[in-house]
Amino acid sequence: MSLNSELSQSATGAARTPDVANDLGLSDMPLLLQYLTSLVLAGLATAVAAGFDRYETIPNLSLIYVLPVVASSVAFGLGPALFSAVLGALAYNFFFTEPRFSLAVADTANIWAIVLLFVIGCITSTLVSSNRRNKSDLDRFHLHLGKLKAYTRQMIAATSVEQAKSITRATLAEALQRPVAIIYIGPDDEMEVVSDSSLTDMEIDAARAASGSNTLVAADVYPFDNSRFDFWPVPATVDQTIVIGVAFDPGRRPANVDVLMETVALILAATIERYKA
Repeated sequence: MSLNSELSQSATGAARTPDVANDLGLSDMPLLLQYLTSLVLAGLATAVAAGFDRYETIPNLSLIYVLPVVASSVAFGLGPALFSAVLGALAYNFFFTEPRFSLAVADTANIWAIVLLFVIGCITSTLVSSNRRNKSDLDRFHLHLGKLKAYTRQMIAATSVEQAKSITRATLAEALQRPVAIIYIGPDDEMEVVSDSSLTDMEIDAARAASGSNTLVAADVYPFDNSRFDFWPVPATVDQTIVIGVAFDPGRRPANVDVLMETVALILAATIERYKA
């Protein structure tokens, strides 16, 4: 059967894919399980398509394979969605084009139609995954904004530098769900560390580097390749510095986290200056 007309409708449908990119909380599943789930979804789509095809010819049968692509995009992201798109193109070719139960294609026009089905799946998965990431980033922004508002109110009510540092650490740990370290570096290079996780000698050196350069020192960057923490300096006075460290998972550093950290650093610095005055 020819797929050209139904695939043109698929392209139109993909262009109008609604923003269903809700974070279902499944992106933390093991990667292998994500791909296995995408495989199962493609299998279910094939079973549904076979059920329709058994009783009558359905002109838009290939549209069924767009559904597992969208579902994988929403639940897991781009990689499993592209995998689902490949499976959909192969399954449609194998089960529903002549000769059936073979990857050979008798009608050369169907070769381009199958390629178009795969391209539509790729475009759909890319668009839905992009919308999913955008919504996730927007949700994270709103969360951080709410935390900053509460943090500002708490800092205004703080009665000591120690309380301000404690509030800062608790707020960041809650907002980022990662280990946070607050490091005080005094005029004689004495150091006080308050952290959920013990710091290695390299991470201590990275904190000193952030204090000395008054700039961000990122993890996994030479010469601190084995440091888990990103360090942001908070100049308190001329002769002392507070450094804020956050240990992000490799490859999972939130987008635009620098804005949050720099805002927190400014609020903490202003609060400390209030007590130094």
